[in-house]
Amino acid sequence: MDSRRFAKTVLAGTLILLVTAGGLTAVIDPFFHFHKPLKNLEYPLNRGSERYLNDGIIRHFDYDAAITGTSMMQNFKTSQFDELFGTKSIKVTLTGENYWSVDQEIRKIFDVKSDVKCIFRCLDYHMVFRYKTDYNYEGVPIYLYDDNLFNDVQYIFNKDIFLYNTLGVIKYNLEGKKTTDMDTYSEWSSVYPSGREYVLRDYRMPEEKTAVQKEFSERDAQIVRKNVEENVLDMVRAHPETTFYFYTPPYSIVWWYTQQCYGNVLRYFEAEKLQAEMLLEYDNVKLYSFADMFDLTQDLDNYKDDKHYNAEISDKIIDWIYDGTGLITKENYEERISKMEEFYLNQVSESSFSE
Repeated sequence: MDSRRFAKTVLAGTLILLVTAGGLTAVIDPFFHFHKPLKNLEYPLNRGSERYLNDGIIRHFDYDAAITGTSMMQNFKTSQFDELFGTKSIKVTLTGENYWSVDQEIRKIFDVKSDVKCIFRCLDYHMVFRYKTDYNYEGVPIYLYDDNLFNDVQYIFNKDIFLYNTLGVIKYNLEGKKTTDMDTYSEWSSVYPSGREYVLRDYRMPEEKTAVQKEFSERDAQIVRKNVEENVLDMVRAHPETTFYFYTPPYSIVWWYTQQCYGNVLRYFEAEKLQAEMLLEYDNVKLYSFADMFDLTQDLDNYKDDKHYNAEISDKIIDWIYDGTGLITKENYEERISKMEEFYLNQVSESSFSE
């Protein structure tokens, strides 16, 4: 009898602990899966947790605009964007993701919002040929992205989420901290310094350099068309009331020199031309490119590595877009992109940045 009573006591105690822990997670809801932030609590929006937080932010925050895209956009400030464009925006970026996964977030935004004024999104050069209808990372918490109540047990009764996130919110409040704002959420500039020494520290000279640039093949064109049609233009066409601000980011000359060595410069810029032709057919699209700001891309102090520009450049990009600087049009896209192609193909060498 004592052993049976002990077993029942252990089971009851375990059940109580599970219900208590699960209940705390559901009520506090550190990833906003069930509701918006509670008024009496402050929440840490931790850098690196965007795949857990973004969906809840999209579902439950109050906004009429969104800054979306990859790590190229993580240093953008929603406060600056809102002041210029008269919006109330969220920032929901995804490190290292492809066109498809960013589009999935945009689709979710339109699923839950009927009054989206604008979407601000980068179109990364190195993702334009990567047509993939899946995430680039393993372990993505899909259970937070759907409306299936049954798989919410993976959230509510998740030991790690309870210990590090649910209790983390409580600890955060006991320390008297305030909810992370959208300017700070997902930014990396305060963690990773920029500068020439940091860019060149990670640079590795290509072992071989091709003498001939690869042609932009019909297969390449098919991939770009499919990628842009399905993962960019579907939402543009479906929401003519929304203005879409797209831009191709200004990678540094170190990245472009590497692509020159691999024979990819021609392919990337021909892809950009095709993408521009497709996007510029729509009145609700504003398209920008900054790769022809050669003073910017040659100054490695603007970067933390070969692609990622710092917060100061991010601030300037928002200003430029508001002012119309860098705007791509039907009249100028061929000339501007051809100018970029010629520069990075013929006027950039390793001596341009290694001396």
